[in-house]
Amino acid sequence: MLRIGFIGICLVVALACSADSVANAQRKKAQKVAPPTRNQHYQRKEFTNKDGSKLVYFLMTPKDYDATQKYALVLALHGRGGHTVAADVLGGEKMRDSYHCFVMAPMSPRPSSWASRRGSQNTKIPVVLQAVESLQKEVSIDPDRIYVTGQSMGGVGSFGAVAAKPHLFAAAVPVCGGWEPSQAKTMTDVPFWIFHGAEDKVVPTSLSQNMVKALTEAGAKPKYTEYPGVKHNSWTKAYATRDMWKWLFAQRRAVPKPASQESPSR
Repeated sequence: MLRIGFIGICLVVALACSADSVANAQRKKAQKVAPPTRNQHYQRKEFTNKDGSKLVYFLMTPKDYDATQKYALVLALHGRGGHTVAADVLGGEKMRDSYHCFVMAPMSPRPSSWASRRGSQNTKIPVVLQAVESLQKEVSIDPDRIYVTGQSMGGVGSFGAVAAKPHLFAAAVPVCGGWEPSQAKTMTDVPFWIFHGAEDKVVPTSLSQNMVKALTEAGAKPKYTEYPGVKHNSWTKAYATRDMWKWLFAQRRAVPKPASQESPSR
C-alpha cells in the first residue's frame, strides 16, 4: 500500500511538473511573437486600459517631428499572420519624406482578433481605440487626419474600427476584409477605398463587394479596386499603389452633421 501510494504521489508530481513546463513553454512562445513590423523607425510601446487590459503596439514618429505642428496618424492593423505591410511601406525612407505622419501598429496575438462581424467578445478594437485616444494626449496628432488600414484580419478590423467609432476616422482602406452590410449606414461619413483579389479563397471577395454595394446604397461613394487573378495577397498591390496613399493623406474628417431642428409650431 505504501509503495502504491508513493508511486501515485510521484505520478502527481510528474504531471504537475509537466503542466508547468507546458505553461512555461506557452509563455515563452507568446513572448517570442514577431512584431508586426521590423522597420527600424518603430518603437515598442505598451498601453494599459483602466480595466487592466494591455495592448502592445509599435509607433513610428514623423520625420523631423515638431511638437508645435499637427501630424496625421495611420492605424495599421496586421493580418492573422501578424504582419502589416502598410507599416513597412510607410516606414520606407521615400514615404517618410513624402508623408510626415505617425503610424501605430498594434498587436493582436492569437487567439484574439481585431473585430468580428459576428460580435465576438475576444476582440482588440475597443482597447486599440482607447490607446489612440491616449496617444492623442501624448503627441501632436491632427484629430481631422486619423486613418485606418489593414490586411486580411486587419481589413476586417478596419471596417470594425469605423463601425465602432465612425467620427474618429478621416478615411479607411480595408484590404481583403469585409463586414456586416447592415451596418453600412453608420459609416457613410467616412471615405473608403476597398481592395480585394478576385480569386481570394481565404476571405471571399464577395465580402468586400457586399460592403461596397451596401455603402453605395446608403449614400456613400466608396472607391473599390478588385485585382483579376489575384488571390489572398492583394495587399502587395494595394500598398504599392501610390495613388492610394496620395488619396488617403488628402482626406480630412467630415464634420458630424448637426441634428435637424424642427421649426416651432405657431
